[in-house]
Amino acid sequence: MKILSFILLIALAGCVPKPFVFKPENDLVPSRWETRARQAQEGNSTFWIESFGDDALKQATLAAWRNNPDLLATAERVLASGEEAVIAGASLFPAARADVSGTRSKRNLIGFNFPGGETSFTTKSFSSGINLSWELDFWGRIRDLRRSARKRFEGSQADYEAARLSLAGQVAKAWFALAESSAQLGILRKTTETYSKNQAYVSDRFDRGLQPSRLEKDLATSILANARANLAKGRRSHEANLRVLSLLLGEYPSTGRDRNESRPLPLLSLPPRPPTPVETLARRPDLRAARMNMEASGLDLKASGKSLLPSFSILGGPGSRAGEFNDLLDQRFRTWEVAGSVSQPIFQGGRLMARTRRAKAIQKGAVENYKSAILKAFAEVENTLSAENHLAEEEQSLELAVQASTSAAQISWERYQRGVENIFNALENQRRSFEAESRLLSVKKERIHNRINLYLALGLDALPEKQ
Repeated sequence: MKILSFILLIALAGCVPKPFVFKPENDLVPSRWETRARQAQEGNSTFWIESFGDDALKQATLAAWRNNPDLLATAERVLASGEEAVIAGASLFPAARADVSGTRSKRNLIGFNFPGGETSFTTKSFSSGINLSWELDFWGRIRDLRRSARKRFEGSQADYEAARLSLAGQVAKAWFALAESSAQLGILRKTTETYSKNQAYVSDRFDRGLQPSRLEKDLATSILANARANLAKGRRSHEANLRVLSLLLGEYPSTGRDRNESRPLPLLSLPPRPPTPVETLARRPDLRAARMNMEASGLDLKASGKSLLPSFSILGGPGSRAGEFNDLLDQRFRTWEVAGSVSQPIFQGGRLMARTRRAKAIQKGAVENYKSAILKAFAEVENTLSAENHLAEEEQSLELAVQASTSAAQISWERYQRGVENIFNALENQRRSFEAESRLLSVKKERIHNRINLYLALGLDALPEKQ
């Protein structure tokens, strides 16, 4: 009979499902990046926030890490996840509970004819003790749950690191968007001033009955009005950028303090040599979080299968029982009790098997989520590396366009003043010149944002952990 029971236990243990082990290095991770971008000879030797050479940006990032409510909420969730791991691990140890109880009861002796006797009596009973309970983790189910909770805690830590890195990227992007909108305001002011001078020149000649026609005067007035409208729109956009940055820093969304008014967009050097795909897989905190979740779901699957096996428990502990409360501490009234139990689920209406199937589906889903996260991460790297090449070429071409269009606008206006060119060409050339300047600024900002996205996609550190 003992041999039969042992064989049955081994057979049941063999029914515990095995989680699928996924190793991305074998399937999804190439040896190198497909896109080749111009890059510096050395790798990333510094933190990328510091690579922009702006100490004010560094201080803003640190302020966001200290004060941003969303990041602080994520930090609290990490603490809660850590406590979940403690709770899961506590079941490995015996649980003890101290109890003290007392009862007082009265019974009537109606129906018993005792001469001169009492018709009722009162009894008292007091007990105290330490009740111990301990489920023996014979199959390792509780250990699996504890390891799963620890994996999820590590995953929540990685989520916090990812949120921290993402916030640094958002602050940097908002910072340079503010610098770009400030520079765009400068172009809009210069545009408005130029068109105002044009309108004054044309109106003066028209009022004196010289060459300009009514059409030319109305055209100059219309272009000036549009320039003023664009300037108002630019101010609105600039104030919105100020509010975005304030919110990221955990402050009231105010425009009262312009943080970046006089700061030009930085000149970018070549990007650092990027880490390999395998290195990126280890560096990116969001990928680490996805991997921890996958591993935790595998442990949950193992634990769910082990819930089908018998469980072994020990109960009992020392105590006292007496008729008077003061006697509870007397050695003569001491008691103790030890009990053991074995529990084997037989019929649960399919509940346990359904839980196992659910855990298996969750584990498979976690594997696919991890695969998806890897592919999306690598797509981000390839896209930003590719954009690095195209944006650098676009910026270089626009710099030539700004030089040429500025010269053309000046020559065209001078020719109009001499009467050898019509006002339509002169104003159109001015518009193209200002548009080229504006596009160049936008591309410079877009290139900086792409560089930030590259740093984020590679999982590079923004700043040292301790400041």
